[in-house]
Amino acid sequence: MKKIFICILLITFFIHRSEGQAYNNDVDFQTWTDVTFTYFLSQKLSVGGDVGFRGIISSKDWNVFYLRPSINYTVAPRVKLSGGIGSFNTFNKTVSNTYEIRFFQDASISWPDFGWVDFYHRFRFEERFFFYQNLENEFNIRGRYLFRARTIDFKLLGKRKTFYLKGMWEVFVPFGNSATELFINNQRYYAAIGHRSSDRLRFELFYIWQQSREISDDGFQTSENIFRLRFFYTLKLPE
Repeated sequence: MKKIFICILLITFFIHRSEGQAYNNDVDFQTWTDVTFTYFLSQKLSVGGDVGFRGIISSKDWNVFYLRPSINYTVAPRVKLSGGIGSFNTFNKTVSNTYEIRFFQDASISWPDFGWVDFYHRFRFEERFFFYQNLENEFNIRGRYLFRARTIDFKLLGKRKTFYLKGMWEVFVPFGNSATELFINNQRYYAAIGHRSSDRLRFELFYIWQQSREISDDGFQTSENIFRLRFFYTLKLPE
């Protein structure tokens, strides 16, 4: 339990440090909700994806609906390759609506594992096609790196060890300058508590602090405070 307490302190420091970096900012509040499904075809191969909404509760000016099917292959016990295609619909009241088709490929590595906490790295490339109302369409490529630390399960309510903590950091690297990428997603900091309801179902409650920057103006940044509820459901377990 002492190690779990240390993790809580580290995650709290992590979030406060990130908030302290937000100077000369606009601050925004958002809510995200999504569900991730997995169906195992074999021990190594699975299909699935996620579907979700953003801004439904928190914003009257914009909302996002997305659907992102994927396929995953476990190369080795700690190495996995994934790929898929995403459909993102952004509905705006004040600016042009946006439809994005996003292809992605990623490689993930789970290492190292210290028993009470394990670490995870994900490297992703995205090819993004943007379609606007009354504006010229766009294409760009973006790289992403995500680092995650997760505790072992511990007891919080009841007698079973079903809760865990996660802390994550993600950085975004656009390749080439487009109007869409001049003002979005520089980096994200995550803190979450998760609960395993069963072998098939778990959920996580996130606080995310997201920093964005306008490339044309080095002094201006935005800060988004995001609360995210995420469900994970396995339709078929590996045999």
